[in-house]
Amino acid sequence: MLSLDVVFGAMICNIMFWKLSFPNAQIPIPVVLILGFSVWIIYILDRLLDNQKPNQIATERHHFHQKYRKNLWVCIGLSVLLSSVLLFYIPYKIFILGIITFSITGIYLYLTSQFSSENNFQHYKEPITAAVYTMGVFTITILNNFSVINLFIGLLFLLIIFQNLLLFSLSEFKKSPNCHNLASYWGTKNSHKIIILISVIVMSIGFYWMKTNELTYFSKVFFIEILMSFILLIISLFNDTFLINDRYRWVGDGIFLLPLFIIF
Repeated sequence: MLSLDVVFGAMICNIMFWKLSFPNAQIPIPVVLILGFSVWIIYILDRLLDNQKPNQIATERHHFHQKYRKNLWVCIGLSVLLSSVLLFYIPYKIFILGIITFSITGIYLYLTSQFSSENNFQHYKEPITAAVYTMGVFTITILNNFSVINLFIGLLFLLIIFQNLLLFSLSEFKKSPNCHNLASYWGTKNSHKIIILISVIVMSIGFYWMKTNELTYFSKVFFIEILMSFILLIISLFNDTFLINDRYRWVGDGIFLLPLFIIF
């Protein structure tokens, strides 16, 4: 319920992308920890703000955050405190990136808190979240070493994040037809088609790189991204099975732990 799997997934993916620029360098622990705390803070705040909306569809996770909201506010405070200390140990350009990402996220959280759960703004939640998440997890790679191949890897990761969020929206829409999200706006069939299309794009680009280049760390990253997208595709194709006990969420969040196979 605390979604620590989401936090660890973000940290592990960040390490995978960091090694694209510095394959033999020491892992920047302060940077990774701040990212983890930030993702957790944003996730908790998003749920707490959702609970303040009068027409919000209350999921099991929303119930959890409402029940333990006082404890969660303490967790947010401690996370902010620890992150503030760690800021003194990160490079300047990463600090600036963090400020920009924090500002965008703050605007996003403010806007979502101002609109009801039935407002059309909710339809843009998935693409905005995908962009902000990718910015925090991947953009450091572009800052350290800009290249076309790194850009392609980042764009595929953005598509995978969006595919993941759309799949979750689709699953939530099937469980609660009255909820308002991107899947409810596009409809079930169109959402499935877009999930399939994203997998086709990711697999086509990934397999093309792997076929036309030698086996390198880049190839391994592409393979991980292909595997991520393929698993999301399977969840979509057999969605009714994965709806049981929220399996779609456990497996869908679990894909971001796959880089563990290549980063150590």
